[in-house]
Amino acid sequence: MLKNTTLSLLLCLPGFALAAEGMWTLDNLPRADLEQAYQFKPDQKWLDHARLASARLAGGCSGSFVSPEGLVLTNQHCVIGCVSDLSSPEHDYVNNGFLANKRQDEKQCPGAEINRLESVSDVTGRILKVTNGLTGKAYNDAKKAEQSRIESECVAGAANTVRCDLVELYQGGVQHLYRYTRFQDVRLVFAPEYQAGFFGGDPDNFNFPRFNLDMGLLRVYENGKPARIKHYLPIKSAGAEPGELVMTLGHPGSTQRLLTAAQLETLRDVMLPFRLMIGYEYRGLVTQFASESAENARIVRSDLTNIENGLKVRSGQFKALLNTEVLTKKRADEASLQAYVQSDAARAAQFGNPWADIAAAQAIARQSVVRYQMIEGGLGFASTHLNYAKSLMRAADERQKPDGERLREFAEAGLPAVEARLLADVPVYPNYEKLKLGWSLTKLRERLGTDHPFVQQILGKKSPQKLAAEIIEGSHLADPKVRKALWEGGQAAVAASQDPAIMLMREIDPVARRLRAEYETEVESVEKRAAERLAAARFAQKGTTVYPDATFSLRLSHGVVRGFDEDGDTIAPFTDFNGLYRRATADEPFNLAPRWTAAQSKLNLATRFNQVTTNDIIGGNSGSPLLNANGEIVGLAFDGNIHSLGGAYFYDETQNRTVSVHPAAILAALKTVYGADKVVKELTVR
Repeated sequence: MLKNTTLSLLLCLPGFALAAEGMWTLDNLPRADLEQAYQFKPDQKWLDHARLASARLAGGCSGSFVSPEGLVLTNQHCVIGCVSDLSSPEHDYVNNGFLANKRQDEKQCPGAEINRLESVSDVTGRILKVTNGLTGKAYNDAKKAEQSRIESECVAGAANTVRCDLVELYQGGVQHLYRYTRFQDVRLVFAPEYQAGFFGGDPDNFNFPRFNLDMGLLRVYENGKPARIKHYLPIKSAGAEPGELVMTLGHPGSTQRLLTAAQLETLRDVMLPFRLMIGYEYRGLVTQFASESAENARIVRSDLTNIENGLKVRSGQFKALLNTEVLTKKRADEASLQAYVQSDAARAAQFGNPWADIAAAQAIARQSVVRYQMIEGGLGFASTHLNYAKSLMRAADERQKPDGERLREFAEAGLPAVEARLLADVPVYPNYEKLKLGWSLTKLRERLGTDHPFVQQILGKKSPQKLAAEIIEGSHLADPKVRKALWEGGQAAVAASQDPAIMLMREIDPVARRLRAEYETEVESVEKRAAERLAAARFAQKGTTVYPDATFSLRLSHGVVRGFDEDGDTIAPFTDFNGLYRRATADEPFNLAPRWTAAQSKLNLATRFNQVTTNDIIGGNSGSPLLNANGEIVGLAFDGNIHSLGGAYFYDETQNRTVSVHPAAILAALKTVYGADKVVKELTVR
């Protein structure tokens, strides 16, 4: 439960922004606050440099360019998927770490993509023009078609090197087009052992003090050579001191601070409990598989980390929404805005009652969201083989349509990313696949009911485990050559395929598409249409002094190095290497990687290791550089404390903290623990 007093909580919710609150777009920074509090006035040159030095990992993380030769600094947990894909029983890079001492030793990450933001333009007018007066399916179709047209125009035939994303800000009230340079040749340079990057495991996750070298290094290539990068960030080994201005520059994934009370109630009552219940069962399944052998443990290490992290995040969000003060304040904010709208006849006519429309959509969402998630969301079909089958089938069908009529994820502008993920040569493990698919089919039957027509259609007289075994043992989709042939063969090749995964997907896809169309029409389009009016009403009342929710687009948050109070104890803002060795035991998750045991006598144990700051971040910010006013890296964000888990819905400066790796620890570990002298030299060249 949240421990804030009512007053402090209310002061920290949207509309009562404190100094450190907000994930701000670079074109709408709280300049007055920055100047008044820190005497910091970033000019356009500073902002352009910061934007071009920032990197977005398309898989869901942030990073930064840190050398003129394409070196990218991010988190270990952001590259562990690549590390896992490159690992084998003979080369266990997950548990032993990876270091490329020479350029030719750098290994390409299958399917990876890094983006650099080049420009942002406002296309709100175009979207509003084509959707004017429309509702329901007509609104949804018109909006998506125009978004795809805008993205395709932006890419203009250069989809292999250019990425364009339509970003909806203020719940759709503002539509911006983000144009990126796309780097699809991404290679692994360094990753520490899992035990060093995630020391303390789940018990320490979202807590502080922390002792993690959660860092990784990638390199982007162009035409087979390291990309030449003009804008990159220097590292300041001394870091920052308590009270000093620090800024995260990254790509926060998603917040829901502008949702209505009715939407938050749906999250609290239906969506979060459902995802938590199924998530805990899934963790038990994967944990048991891992316990059966060392090889099984290696196979699922990355998955298990992600599962446990997701559970902790959702648990924190659920607890936050159980606090009645959160929804009480949300309803008060809504009442204030409603009073503003209704106090003027012209405003009342212009904005109407979007709250009622959203509330009506929630009644439908509550009834349909579990079925939607199990079938269209894929929770009832947890299998890499079926994911491949779904992508192949849908891509084959959608590529036959005009761009504006396709499902958004298969729009022409985004196809290179779809193709790269689909054709990536990554290991697929049959026993693990059968276990996951058999379990998820069991959950499908359990959630929908044995007599549900769809369950009968899929399972027939077979058990979930028997059907899973037939699919996995008979499918050839684990072979990237087979997938490549089907991708290139298009609709005819996919239609002729007798692969059991594709044959099962033929049974699933029509139902999944229908559920998706219904949900988009009856829930999402209603929410988005109403959200546009809410955004317009907020703009009329407050302008852009309210920051937009996170959308995995570039944001800056400002704060200071500062500890916090926990149950009457003051938590200092820094940890050091000495604390790591004091905390270490002989058993997981507090056992040291062998290199760290051997290096103890060589390290300066007073070196700062991890630190906390008041920056406002959320998932997706992992790997964000922590910058000082000079644009120097003074930390590498990798986590938040336990109080930050409510950050999806509100921010509390008294306790919400960002956890980052101190730059002194990064450089000392690379040099002394790993002997990565060439990497250190590259990182420290100005």
